[in-house]
Amino acid sequence: MYLSPHALSPVPLQDVSIDDPFWSPKLKTLREVTLPDVLAKFERDGALTNFDRVRDHQTGGHSGPPWYDGLVYETMRAASDIMAAHYDAALNAELHTRLEGYIARIAAAAAVDPNGYLNTYTQLERPEHRFGQNGGDQIWQHDLYNAGALIEAAVHHVRATGQTNLLRVAARYASHLSDVMGPQPRRNIVPEHPLPEEALVKLYLLFREQPTLHEAMGFPVDVSRFLQLVEFWLEQRGRYEGRVPLSIPQCGATYAQDHQPLLQQETAEGHAVRAALLYTGLVAAAMVNRRDDYFRAALRLWDNAVHRRMHITGSVGSNQSYEGFGPDYFLPEDAYLETCAAVGMGFFHQAMTLAFANGRFADELERSLYNGVLTGVSLKGDTYFYENPLTSEGRERWAWHGCPCCPPMLLKILSALGSYIYAYDETGLYVNLYIGSHATFNLQGKTVHLSQRTAYPWEEETAFTFELPEPARFELALRIPGWCIGAQVKVNGRTADIAVRNGYARLIRTWQTGDHVELRLPLPVQRIEAHPLVEAARGKRAIMRGPLVYAMEGIDNPRPTDLILAADPRFTTEWRPDVLGGVRIVRGESADGSRWSAIPFYAIGNRGKTPMRVWLRQTLAPNISTVQWSQEELYRTAAL
Repeated sequence: MYLSPHALSPVPLQDVSIDDPFWSPKLKTLREVTLPDVLAKFERDGALTNFDRVRDHQTGGHSGPPWYDGLVYETMRAASDIMAAHYDAALNAELHTRLEGYIARIAAAAAVDPNGYLNTYTQLERPEHRFGQNGGDQIWQHDLYNAGALIEAAVHHVRATGQTNLLRVAARYASHLSDVMGPQPRRNIVPEHPLPEEALVKLYLLFREQPTLHEAMGFPVDVSRFLQLVEFWLEQRGRYEGRVPLSIPQCGATYAQDHQPLLQQETAEGHAVRAALLYTGLVAAAMVNRRDDYFRAALRLWDNAVHRRMHITGSVGSNQSYEGFGPDYFLPEDAYLETCAAVGMGFFHQAMTLAFANGRFADELERSLYNGVLTGVSLKGDTYFYENPLTSEGRERWAWHGCPCCPPMLLKILSALGSYIYAYDETGLYVNLYIGSHATFNLQGKTVHLSQRTAYPWEEETAFTFELPEPARFELALRIPGWCIGAQVKVNGRTADIAVRNGYARLIRTWQTGDHVELRLPLPVQRIEAHPLVEAARGKRAIMRGPLVYAMEGIDNPRPTDLILAADPRFTTEWRPDVLGGVRIVRGESADGSRWSAIPFYAIGNRGKTPMRVWLRQTLAPNISTVQWSQEELYRTAAL
C-alpha cells in the first residue's frame, strides 16, 4: 500500500467545544472523577514526593516504579488539555492552582542538576547510571520516556495557559539531551521506550510557531537540534556502534523495536505500547521533514499492524509475556491487549489521518476510541482495566495498580478528543469523527463557524450548520466509514450526489450562513467474520453496529462462552436508558432457539464479575477454501 502524503491541520482544542449525548457525559466523568482520582493516588503514593527528595539532595527511598515521573507528566498534559478546552472556569482555576504547585516542585528538582537532567528514580537509586550508561538498564530506568513525557506536558501546558515555567524546565532538559546524544562524539543512545520522539517534534514546532518564547527561556535554545535528535533516534535503531543490543527474553531487541533500522522494518514487532508510540513519532517527524522514506515506513508498519495483527476492538498486543505483538494473524481471544496499546494506536491513527487525509486511518481511530480505549475505564470513572481480552470467565476492575500507566494514557487521548474531530487544508474542512460539537476555523482568510448535531453512534443522522461572515467557496469532506453501505447526504433539504474519494464524501460549493447539511449513515447490526488465517476466530462471528463491537456478559446470558449463534439470528435493537448509562442493546437468536442480549464492549465489567465473550460460534461456519479476501482485509461483514 502506498498513498501520497497530503497534510491536514487539526482544528485545535481551543476552537472546538463538544456538546454530544454520547461523549459529553463521559468527558464530564473524565475531568470530574478520573483526573482527580489519578492525581490523588499519585500524591498518596509519593510520586510528587520523589521530586522533593531530589530537590533536597537525598538518596534512596524512591516511591513507585521508575516511570512514575512520566505518568505524573502525562496526567499534567491531560489536565492542560482539559483547561485548553474551556469546559468550566472554576475547574480551570482549580487545575491551574494544582499544576502550579506541581510545576514548582518539578522545577526545584530540575534545578539541582546544572544541565537540567531530571529522572527521580535514577537520581535517587542509580545516580551513576544516567540514560542506562555505565552498566545501567535504560529499559527499567525509563530516563528518556520520562523526559519525553515532561517535554510533551510542557508543550501542552504552554498552549493551554501561555505560561512558560514548565517549558523552561523542558527546554533546558531537551537541550541537554541534544548535547549528550547524537552522532560521534556524542553518545549512541536511543529511547528504549518511545515517546520523546514525538515530544521533541512538538517542542520544535512550538518554538517555530511562537518565536517569542526564546526570550522567555533565559538561555539559548537551538530548536533545529531537537529535530536532528529525533531523526537520530529514529534512524539509529538497530545500529549498535558503542552500545550493547538489548537481550529481552523471548523477543530480544524486537521488544523495543531496536532489532534493525526502523526505516527497514517490515512488521510491527515487540512491546505494543512502545511500537505504537514509536510509529507516532515517526509520522510526526515525517510531517516536518517531508521525507518519503519516513512516510513509506509509517505506511508499511501501519498496514501490518492493522491488517495482520490488530484485534476487532482496535487493540493490539496479543502476547502477554512481553505485552507485545505476535506473528501475523495470531489473534487469540484471550489476548493481553493492554489499554495503553489501544491508546497508542489511537495516536498513531490520528497522526496518519493528518499525514494522508485518508478516511481509512480515521476509521481505525474511531474503532480504537469506541472499543479498545473506552473499555479501559469504568463508567463511574474511578476503576480500570489494564488488559482487555475478548473472552473471560469474569474479571474485576482495579482501583489502582502496581503499574498504573493506563489511566494517564486514557486521560491523554480522551482529553484531546476535541482536536480529533475536524481538520483542514487550503481547500476545505474534513470531518473525521461524528461528535456533537461547535468549531471555529479560518479558511481562505475567512472565519467559519460549524455546528454538528448528532446522536451517533446510537442513531444514523448527523446534521451540520454553517455560519460565515460572507459566502465562501470550499470543500466539505465528510468521512464515510468503511463499514457503511448506503450513506446519504442532503444539502438544504435536497439530496446531493456525492463523490466518495479517499474515504470522504466531498461537497464543493459556495457556503453561506444557514446552509444545512444532513448525513445519514445506516447502522444495521452486522455479523463480522475474521480472516480465515485467524485460527482463534475460525467458524465464529462477532457482532457490530456501526463502530461499536458488542459483547455478551453472563449477567444477561447464561454461559455466554458456550453460546452458539443461529444461522440467521434475526437481530433487534432496543435503546435502554436505564442500562449502563444508556446503551442500545442488540438481541438475537441462538442455535437452540433461545434469545441472547449483547452490550457494547466498552461497557463490560461494570456490573460485577461475570463471564464475557465477543467471538461466538455459529451453526454454519464458512468454507475457508472458497472465501476470497483482499490483501487489506482482516475483518469484514459475513455473508448473510
